[in-house]
Amino acid sequence: MRDIRGDLQERADLLAKQIGAAQEQFDKLLEQLKHEHATRLDDLKSGLDTVRMVIRIEDRHAGSPLPGTHVRDLPRLQPGESQPDPLARRVAAVSAR
Repeated sequence: MRDIRGDLQERADLLAKQIGAAQEQFDKLLEQLKHEHATRLDDLKSGLDTVRMVIRIEDRHAGSPLPGTHVRDLPRLQPGESQPDPLARRVAAVSAR
């Protein structure tokens, strides 16, 4: 009977290298996904900050009754009443959905 321990060790070394390569590939993909996720969140947060800033400006222009009152808290216009400006019309249309 022939001694196959050397062949088995070579096979084990090859499998260990393949495992290492698979783990390295996984780690790279995970880092890429984390980066893409962080970039997307930053973009969304920037958009949210911009919308909140516009809401504050619009609240000031509309003479919001109380500081911190949001557009969604303002009374809705009845059919036939005019909207103060195009942005307010868009906000009202979106909030009515």
